[in-house]
Amino acid sequence: MTGLAASESAGESRTLPKLGLRFALVYLAIAAALFSIYGFPFELFGARSDWLAGYLRMYASLAGSALHVFDPAVIVTGDRIDGRFSLQIVRNCDAIEVNILFVSAILAFPAPWKRRSIALIAGLAALVVANITRICLLYYVGVYRPTWFATAHEEILPLVLIAFTALSFIGWARYLTGSKAARELPAIGA
Repeated sequence: MTGLAASESAGESRTLPKLGLRFALVYLAIAAALFSIYGFPFELFGARSDWLAGYLRMYASLAGSALHVFDPAVIVTGDRIDGRFSLQIVRNCDAIEVNILFVSAILAFPAPWKRRSIALIAGLAALVVANITRICLLYYVGVYRPTWFATAHEEILPLVLIAFTALSFIGWARYLTGSKAARELPAIGA
């Protein structure tokens, strides 16, 4: 290794911890702000209940439409999905927590805004699809294995959604770096 290459390598190794610390602090600040907004008791002012109710109805409608393809008996009314098994999409079924974690990580990542915007839009779309898939799976668990519903709903599928979110961020982080080294890293699971 030449003297110049060694000094560049040493300089890069000193900046990586600083970038990591910066990422962690910005991530925590953004996540704290978004969780505060989501958790703030807006019911006192009437704002959150209106926004959240519409958001939950949207999730019920999307999941109900997907379920209707395979089960024509499915009917969506507001935030309820009724068919051979009934589900009500309530707060915490909306996957907002994993969305907040993903958005915070992408926004905190040191990358060009154009790349972050693409990662945000595509990543959030993938998380919506993953959550709708989770809701549909819960419907069928309720239909075919109702005794497993609580475990699937409260333990297994939330962990699957968190793992999907983390792996999604890792994939998008590789895109965000845009570096040759990142493209040369083996793909997840390879």
